[in-house]
Amino acid sequence: MIKNYLKVALRNLRKHKYFTTLNVFGLGLSMSICLVIIQLIFDHYQYDRFHPENEQIFRVTTSCTGQEGMFDEVYATSSYRFKEELQENYSFLSEATQLNNSFRGEIRSEYKILDTQSFFADENFFNVLGFQLESGNQETALMEPYSVVLSRKMADLLFPDQNAVGQTVDFEDHGNYKVTGVVATPPGNTHIQFDALASFSTIPVLIDKEILGERQLEWGNIWDNYNYLKLSDKSYRNEAEIAINKMATQNIEMDDDHPGYTFRLEGINEIVPGRPHSNELGFTIPNFALAFFGMLGIIVLITASINYTNLSIAKALTRAKEVGIRKINGARKSQIVNQFLTESILTAFLSLLFAVIIYQFLIRSFNEIWIFSFIGISLEDTPATYLYFVLFALFVGIITGIGPSIFLSRIKALKSLKGSGDYRRKRRSVLAFLTGKRTFLSIQFCLSILMLVTILILNRQAKYFVNATYGFNETEIFYINKFDHDPDLVKQEFDAIPGVQQVAFTSHHPAIGRSHGQPAKRTKDQEPITLYEFSVDPNYIDVMGLELIAGNDFPKDVSSENEKFLIINETAVETYGFESVNSAIGEILFLDTLSLQIIGVIKDYNWEPHLKNIRPLSLRIRPDRYEYAYLKVGKTDIIESKEKFEKAWSEFDPTREYEGGFLNEQLDLTYQFFFDIGNILTYVGMIALSITGLGFLGMVSFEMKSRTKEIGIRKVLGATFKSLTMSLSKGFIIMIVVSSLISIPIALWINGLWIDLLAYKAPTDASIVLLTCTILFSIVGLVILSQVWINANKNPSETLRTE
Repeated sequence: MIKNYLKVALRNLRKHKYFTTLNVFGLGLSMSICLVIIQLIFDHYQYDRFHPENEQIFRVTTSCTGQEGMFDEVYATSSYRFKEELQENYSFLSEATQLNNSFRGEIRSEYKILDTQSFFADENFFNVLGFQLESGNQETALMEPYSVVLSRKMADLLFPDQNAVGQTVDFEDHGNYKVTGVVATPPGNTHIQFDALASFSTIPVLIDKEILGERQLEWGNIWDNYNYLKLSDKSYRNEAEIAINKMATQNIEMDDDHPGYTFRLEGINEIVPGRPHSNELGFTIPNFALAFFGMLGIIVLITASINYTNLSIAKALTRAKEVGIRKINGARKSQIVNQFLTESILTAFLSLLFAVIIYQFLIRSFNEIWIFSFIGISLEDTPATYLYFVLFALFVGIITGIGPSIFLSRIKALKSLKGSGDYRRKRRSVLAFLTGKRTFLSIQFCLSILMLVTILILNRQAKYFVNATYGFNETEIFYINKFDHDPDLVKQEFDAIPGVQQVAFTSHHPAIGRSHGQPAKRTKDQEPITLYEFSVDPNYIDVMGLELIAGNDFPKDVSSENEKFLIINETAVETYGFESVNSAIGEILFLDTLSLQIIGVIKDYNWEPHLKNIRPLSLRIRPDRYEYAYLKVGKTDIIESKEKFEKAWSEFDPTREYEGGFLNEQLDLTYQFFFDIGNILTYVGMIALSITGLGFLGMVSFEMKSRTKEIGIRKVLGATFKSLTMSLSKGFIIMIVVSSLISIPIALWINGLWIDLLAYKAPTDASIVLLTCTILFSIVGLVILSQVWINANKNPSETLRTE
């Protein structure tokens, strides 16, 4: 029976080549997008599966009590003291391990100096988690103070062509660490991303030396430590949560107005994909982003499914006699359904072959998107995913074919044998169903319009951000990471290079989203308000081109007295209640135990991304926090400048990797996310529009063929090409106009929801609507004109003989 279904299905697909081609291309295009999304989702659900007994491993997370909703802040960190208390008092804990995020900075070997952000880990790390050492003893590698294990990549960089085990590395002001192991590349993806792990037993030593603060090991420190618990059975999860919250209530002291903390256990397999956390160990795509991509795939798949349903129903009348003959010969409804489902499934598998070809191109493009390459997400083919692809094709074949199959199976045998014209005339319910195909096509156009409007708005917003002015000089500044070099030595080296007009130093880049702040108040009894700050040198205002509107700049002579001065922006003047910018000069602001004098006020500028409104800002002289040297170079050749500064750095410090570039290029990367999402939507939108266009082509083509005799009669009676076009396309044009009138306002409203969240918005004007309509009506007009032209140029003497 199945063999017969396949034979008949293949015969029909060959017979109706035009119909088959449209469906294969339409389904193939939609499935290619879905294959990438399946790969992305499959990849994220494989995170941390390699840990032994991973269903019993949980991480303790922290949130403020009463603030545990989807978009409230949750911390991946928790109190250091939980592990000790649980091990001593609760039998449900099998094993536990801890990480601490204070091990970050520069690691130095005799060959290389590398910047890293790694962790302290205790001796149970390799017992609880599935990481393995390829060299070294896992039981003792993290036991002794000043021990460190390196990732394979870090070991190769620090000790090229050598065995790293037994060597020593210097870590900033901590001293020397002995390399006791090299961690093998994990057999799967993980959210725990590190370059090095130092022994947790080093922390008390560093506290004694006052290199780290005592707060590291206090109950109330929920910011620096990560607790991973392996329970004897996963059923103890609720009991463990209750125990942790009970001991937190007893031991963590809170201010009277603080709501307290709530601690949860999060399964290690629930972290990715999961909700985003603060203080996370590594970056992955959160669950709502995966849902967003999944929604895009569903929209495109719905569009293609509508195509298949529309074209199948449109072809129904031409196959009515076939169904009637089958029923006269004893075929049951279920057999009719199975036959047409077989054709649908076969079409889906042919589409899968086409989709895989496009998928190979899309997956390469996906991996090249900046945001994903930056955070280290890369998709690779695996045999397991192709099994999912096959199952997906089977699913698509069933859902796209079930409607037309049931519809065709209900055709009455005797009435269908009287001919398609009679059948259409007498089955008014069928007419109603056939009329529904235009409703389906309207839905396709509505979805395409929604995506078109979103793409245009996203691209406009991204270009607006990139082209907007910040209020400071970003085009003539070249930055260089100074690492831990003395600022005076760096200035002496680079100030001497021809073309460098001036050198300044800063703690961080403006307008990229990084901010430093602390509570400040005008009087000691006033409620503190966060004052954000940049640590700068006396040349910073000149180099950045900031406008000083009151008071004075920092004194040019270097002294510790300069660290007591503040220069604030206009927003800070207003925030702290000064009557005017001039009245703020000479006043004091209290920052914790410090009292700092305001000596100047600068004009407001966008020191944060354009996503945010301007907030209170201060500039301070703090040489110990300088991170970047800013070189004012004026108008210059970009490539030549980059090569010149890179060469100068390699001579100045050959052990550290050069890090530098033009400031405006760094700022543009802040908004690359918008361009990346826009590119993804453009891929998806163009495919959705192509599918809609193919479906529309099929519907217009079928409509013209069904009216072949009418076209012949009209031509005999003297109809012109223009009148034929107006007559035959009137219904389609009305449908497109109605779809546009419905979907464009909805699209603008939906996009307005996220645009309203931005501090600075690109104008959404009639040009977006005009461009959307131009693209849409160009496609519609081209399809209609081409099909009318083909059918109108046929000889009436031939068309009038059409049955």
